[in-house]
Amino acid sequence: MKDVWTQFDSALLKKLSPPFPQVRIVQFDGCQTGDIVTLELNLLVAKPLWTSKITDSVQGEQACYFVDEGVEMPLGLTAWRHAHRMEKRDAESTYIVDHISFKSKNWLLDYLLLPLFWGMIVYRIPFYKLYLNK
Repeated sequence: MKDVWTQFDSALLKKLSPPFPQVRIVQFDGCQTGDIVTLELNLLVAKPLWTSKITDSVQGEQACYFVDEGVEMPLGLTAWRHAHRMEKRDAESTYIVDHISFKSKNWLLDYLLLPLFWGMIVYRIPFYKLYLNK
């Protein structure tokens, strides 16, 4: 589990990014409380920035996690919280859980964005297995 934790870096973030929108990492301080991550999203017609701050980070014996919360967000988002949790299953395996909550300017936009964010998490599953499986 702790080995998986150490691999959550800018290289993994780049590998986990979907083909659209393309993402450029502007700033990646890390996954510790207080760290900042800024991404530039290439939406073809615009390149908005998405900045999140790591607001919580814990490394325990049975689980590790960090939480990023939006500071500057595109797509009409007004709130963003993404918890990344790694749970120890046994001596050789780790279970990864992504939990996202968000809010936008209106309820209709919330429903339109939900499949996009759900897809983003589902997209990551095979890459977690590919890049974190040793």
